[in-house]
Order: sequence, then structure tokens, then C-alpha cells
Amino acid sequence: MRRAKIIALQRKDGDHTKQYTHLRSYIDEILKANPGSTIKLDVEPCANPNLKTRQFRRIYVCYAALVKGFKFLGRELLGLDGCFMKEKYPGQILTAVGTDGNNCLYPVAFAIVEAKCTDSWKLFLDLLGDDLDLPPDANFTFISDRQKGLIQAVESVFPRAEHQFYCRHIHENLRATSATSIPYFNMAMEEIKKTNPDMFLWLSEIPAARWSRSHFSGRAKSDMLLNNLCESFNKQLVGARDKPIITCLEYIREYLTMRIVTVKKMQATARGLLTP
Repeated sequence: MRRAKIIALQRKDGDHTKQYTHLRSYIDEILKANPGSTIKLDVEPCANPNLKTRQFRRIYVCYAALVKGFKFLGRELLGLDGCFMKEKYPGQILTAVGTDGNNCLYPVAFAIVEAKCTDSWKLFLDLLGDDLDLPPDANFTFISDRQKGLIQAVESVFPRAEHQFYCRHIHENLRATSATSIPYFNMAMEEIKKTNPDMFLWLSEIPAARWSRSHFSGRAKSDMLLNNLCESFNKQLVGARDKPIITCLEYIREYLTMRIVTVKKMQATARGLLTP
């Protein structure tokens, strides 16, 4: 039964190993159909330059239509997150998600990398900055849940950008690190209560499902305490995370395309200058 299931899945989704040999051809076809898009393929360094094959390392994808829409929105705020790949060859999917005019998620770019580390995040942010025309001193705001290597990457690529963290994750980290030292945790909460009573209210008294009010001083503002944008987007990618590389990329592309089509259909129902 197990062998039959593996054969059936290979016929349905493709072979995990063979799809890497067709990856360059797939990228060429996608760029022909989506002019202006950015797809960067990164391979492992090889000591033998005459070797005809290379080992896959990372791929970055940013479609021109999404970049154009994000620039039109003009909201200088992006959520950053990552999720595990579950296929034969492990890796991570990194995502950058903004908000549209209805405060719904607006995916901007994604990448499949070997791991969540400073190098992979730096590559992702470098390419994202090029696509969004962000200089190193950009006055931009990034939000994350303290992903591994991300803090150092943001500081390196965008040293003047604002990097904020969701209060819910800070609260959970405090609880996790203070599980064996409850008195110190309570002292920390008392200090927060004295210095910032509003934050203490968010952290201790409002249920997670009702956390909705937040603001970041100085620059872009947000009404989110949780990483709902990226987590909602990652939830849509569950069906892609166990697929071979090209099938996974196609799954994400089709989802992004359907989102654009759905929004256009909603706009078409508008009878005046304002959309629903």
C-alpha cells in the first residue's frame, strides 16, 4: 500500500528529485508569461566550474503585478514570517505580506530557502528591497515574531528601518523563559504596568481573540498585535508545503492569481467611484 501511494502521488504531483532538473526551464516560462517579475535562483557554491550540474539552494519569487499594487497602496509596512517545507528535501518558505485597502492580507514576495538563518533572510530582504525600490536608509516598518536570524538581517540590510514585534509573541516568550521563575516574571509584568499601562492591559487582560489595537511610534501604524497576515498566508500554503519544488511554486502562483481575480470581480460590482 505504501509503495502504491508513493507511485500515485508521483504521478499526481511529480517527482521530488526530477523537478529540480526542470527548474530553470520553469523559471524561463514564468518570466515570459509575467514580464517585469523577479525570480532569482541561487545554487550551492561549487569548487569545479566545469561541472554541468549544480545543487539547488534558494529561489526568490516576486510577481510584477503584486509589486505594482503594493507601490500603489503606499503602505510602508510589511509582515515577515517563515514556515516549514514538508517535502522530501526540507527547507523553509519565507514570506513578505502587507495589507490592502480593506486591511486584508496582500502577499508581496516569497522565497524557498534551505533554513531560517541570517544569510537566507538577508538575501530575501536584499531582493525585496530592489523590487520595492527601498534604499538602505529606507524609513520603512517591518513586523515579525522574532524569526531566527531575522533581527540581524533587518539591521544589516535596512539599518534605519523600524523593526517591531507582535506583543502577543513577546508575552509568550516572557512566559516561556519565566516558567521556572514565576516571581521574576511577575516583577517584569509589574514594571510594564508602571511604565506602559496600555501595553500591560493588552498583555494581561485582553483575550487573544480580541487583541486588535496597537500602534508603532514614529512611522507606519498597524492595528495588529498578532502576526495574522503572515500566518493567514502561510495557512493557505499548507497544500503546497509537501509538494515537489515546481508543483509547490505553481500552487502558490495559482493562489496569488486567484486572489487578484477575486478582487477584480468584487471591484466590477461597484456602481460608483468606491469599490465594496
